[in-house]
Amino acid sequence: MKNLTTAQAILIGLGMIALAIASIPYSPKIVKPAFSKTQVQKIAICDVRGFNCTRINNSGELLVTNNK
Repeated sequence: MKNLTTAQAILIGLGMIALAIASIPYSPKIVKPAFSKTQVQKIAICDVRGFNCTRINNSGELLVTNNK
């Protein structure tokens, strides 16, 4: 692959952006939307005994503790 000048790289980048924008109307035909068959279920991620489980803090982060 040959080295590109700055102008060529910018032109190729803008072309890729234009192609991405132009393909938006066709994307549902390529990638089908996913739907669940039933309502979303709640899950718990726990250790083998079921005592030490993950939880979510106030900022929405998943907290995992390692109690050995």
